[in-house]
Amino acid sequence: MPVYYKWTSETKQKRKHDYPSLEISNHPLKIEVYNVKLSANKSFLESLQKWSSPFEELDPLLRFEQLNVENDLGPDEKIENTINYPKVWNAKRTAILNKYTTGEKLTIVSSFLPGGEKTLLRQVSNLNEKVKNRLEQLDDFDESSVRKTMGLSQQEFVTKIHMLDDEIKKAWDTEQRVKAFKIAIQCSKLLSDINVMQFYPSKFVLISDVLGNFGALVYDRLKKKSFGNVDIKFQDIDSYNVPESARETCQNWMFKMASIRELLPRLYMEMSLLKCYTFISKSEIKPAIERLTKMIRGIGNPLVAIYVRVYLCNVASSLFGKESECYFNDNLKEFLEEYQQIICPNMAKKFGTQLLTADQYLSLYIPAVDWLLYGTLNYTKCKDTLLEEMLEKCDTTENSELLLCCCVSGFDSTSIIKQSTAIMDIIRNQSDHMVLLSQILSSVGEHLCHAENYCQLPSEALSQCWWKIATNMKSTENFLQVLEPWLQFACNQLSSQHINMILRGTIRYMIKCGKPAEDYCSQIQSVIKRMLKSIPDVEELFLMDAFMPLVELAQTSNARTAMAKTVLTIFFERYNAVEIEDHIIISSLMRLCCILHDSINAVTVEDENKVCAELINKFIHAVSYYDDLEQQLNFYVECRSAFIKLDSVLIALVHAVNALAVRADESRGRWLQRACAAYVFVTVPSLQCPLARAQLYLLGGQAALLTGCIGQAEANLKTLVSLIPEIPQFVQEDGQNKPTHDRVVGLLSNFLSTLLILPDNMDSNSKAYILSGFIKTMERIHWKKTDPLYYTLLLRSLDLLCEMTQESYAYHIDGVLSNDELYGSEEEFIETIESHATNICQELLVVLKSLGDAKETKKQYNLALELFWRIVRRGKLKDSSMTSLATNLWALAQKIQDSNNKFAKALLSVLEKDSSEAGRRLLTKINTS
Repeated sequence: MPVYYKWTSETKQKRKHDYPSLEISNHPLKIEVYNVKLSANKSFLESLQKWSSPFEELDPLLRFEQLNVENDLGPDEKIENTINYPKVWNAKRTAILNKYTTGEKLTIVSSFLPGGEKTLLRQVSNLNEKVKNRLEQLDDFDESSVRKTMGLSQQEFVTKIHMLDDEIKKAWDTEQRVKAFKIAIQCSKLLSDINVMQFYPSKFVLISDVLGNFGALVYDRLKKKSFGNVDIKFQDIDSYNVPESARETCQNWMFKMASIRELLPRLYMEMSLLKCYTFISKSEIKPAIERLTKMIRGIGNPLVAIYVRVYLCNVASSLFGKESECYFNDNLKEFLEEYQQIICPNMAKKFGTQLLTADQYLSLYIPAVDWLLYGTLNYTKCKDTLLEEMLEKCDTTENSELLLCCCVSGFDSTSIIKQSTAIMDIIRNQSDHMVLLSQILSSVGEHLCHAENYCQLPSEALSQCWWKIATNMKSTENFLQVLEPWLQFACNQLSSQHINMILRGTIRYMIKCGKPAEDYCSQIQSVIKRMLKSIPDVEELFLMDAFMPLVELAQTSNARTAMAKTVLTIFFERYNAVEIEDHIIISSLMRLCCILHDSINAVTVEDENKVCAELINKFIHAVSYYDDLEQQLNFYVECRSAFIKLDSVLIALVHAVNALAVRADESRGRWLQRACAAYVFVTVPSLQCPLARAQLYLLGGQAALLTGCIGQAEANLKTLVSLIPEIPQFVQEDGQNKPTHDRVVGLLSNFLSTLLILPDNMDSNSKAYILSGFIKTMERIHWKKTDPLYYTLLLRSLDLLCEMTQESYAYHIDGVLSNDELYGSEEEFIETIESHATNICQELLVVLKSLGDAKETKKQYNLALELFWRIVRRGKLKDSSMTSLATNLWALAQKIQDSNNKFAKALLSVLEKDSSEAGRRLLTKINTS
């Protein structure tokens, strides 16, 4: 192969090019349709699920949430017209365990924890001795063996209770049933201890589970003695079919239970064994429940008594379901009759000694009263009548706030809304001494937020009433708790002027409270978030003079940043219009975006930067001044100075300014287009990533060309050429180093396409001087010869040079004189271009040799055919140098790989269709070589 080949381009008339084609079996855009035969008994989704289910893995962070959703059946969720009370209680018990916790030290009394008493097992010879032995064990309850473990943390107490539960199971499995019974008794006795009141609801839940497990063990044993291993439900058991031995065993358990001296453990144990009455007589269960309901009156402590009632109702509901609702009603009535015991001096002294406030003390009753009221509501046919009765009792009873609180939270929104005026009257009359005021008032507000269908609601009167009550609250935390739902109610029902007045009052209250707003940042944020989501027109908020001062009430950087992020996020989620044009809204959003931007520093994580940049970019894209393009450009200038830390925002601004330049027409003067081009040229150097700068310089040059700003376009493209050596091989994105090869090829290919229409600067002595500078830059970079990036750019440069020798270029821009019109195929210009083409051709031959030396045969083969194709389509085949080069390239390709390759066959087929003499001569040489 000769050392030097002079490149000569063929000047061609415009005609349809015959490019090589490849045979394919399917059209690449054809949509393939698969026919799936479905079973007659299965749907399509069921068929897919059969195969996909083994590969589906539930997100571990969502697993518990899904379980809660499955178990959290609301008051109106029914299965076959019957509420599943155990499932509803399961959701409630979880809430109780999460809410009622303590840091106080707890005490547990038991003789059966590890290290406690050791049970002596005696061998007995007959049944009489066995019965006698068990009775002796039950009677032999040595009080001196009971040990008190003090100073337990909450977690240690829970662990001990679980250990007692395990001890019951172990004793039962080893035939030590009396021991299991005694452990259950001691567990029930723990519920008489109220030394740590705030933990009592959780303690009740834990111990009631233990008692339930013990009752299940006894029931399962009696069922097995009666029916063997037959799986029979409680509803299907007939007491008359129970064998006498099982009946006597059941009676024995009842006698053991009846022999317990203390009332509380005797009640709990009988309730846990209530289900076992079915083996004696099922008809005795309901009278027993009624009897137990009255026996609970004997418990002096009202807190202990109400949770005994809860346990009784739980047992009854698990046995009778819907039929048990009457017992909820009976126990609620019993509680109401004893209501005044809750606030008696004795109880006040007890919770006072434990440093509990009155509201903390009353909140201990709320889960129990809610549960009794829940069953009562399901039992009552007319809920409105029941609510009226309850409200009347609240109005006539002293310190009725606990009952009122449970009524407001327990009844549905429709009923509460109808009685909202009466409820607010009760609250106003008793607000001076109410300790649950914030909880009651916020619950009423939550119900009123669902008042869309109640237009006759006296909204303004209710709003004025709650506002007078709320502003007199001494606790800022309680005030904000009440403000959140009532402000949503105001957004739904009242005018923007009324809402603005509430916001002004809120600011005054926060200033007067004497504490910094940062202490209540999360609550203020919740208030603003709810207001933004509920107001019909979110733009109205920014037109209120009190909204932005409320948002900026907190002075610390973190609080202001969180607030700004919340407002911007919800605003852009709800904003329906395409563009923002109101100057007040623009100014407010600009202020919030500046708060976000100013919060960014050297230690801010990348994800936080992305979130802030995304919100600011949404703002920039949304703002529009329509035909006032000068004002639009001024806005972009202001944004550039305000958001200089975020590269992605600067990139968005450059794109916006380029679009603005293209949108501007000549009637407004060239000055605006030149100003936009200057904006881009000045802004791009602020970016950190060289690749991003290069892409924006190219876009800026193209936009300048479209607007006829040739000088600015030339400056952008020259700067791009000087930036090429700085482009790294890898850039870090999403924590990973990603190669820039493909992006650089695309960028520089686009750049070369732009150079075709860029006219030369006539003041320069060099022809196509930007292209010349690009070629020199490639030589100076010292890219690896075998790098596909290098020889791909050489091929693209050769394509450009061949096109620049044509009399008329393939494309133009209106109003821009490209070099084909500027030089008119001037001989000196063509010689310069072909000189560059010759040098690139020689460099490509060097690359081919380097690929061969490096044993990169596949790359060498593809490059040889690529260069061969360019000679055939763009070179002057009449020139012997070009023909010789093409022949040698084909021969090199055949040495490396067979000509049956699809690419080679496609090239040959095109060459065979060439009717020119030079083409036929080249084909002959190829076939004979």
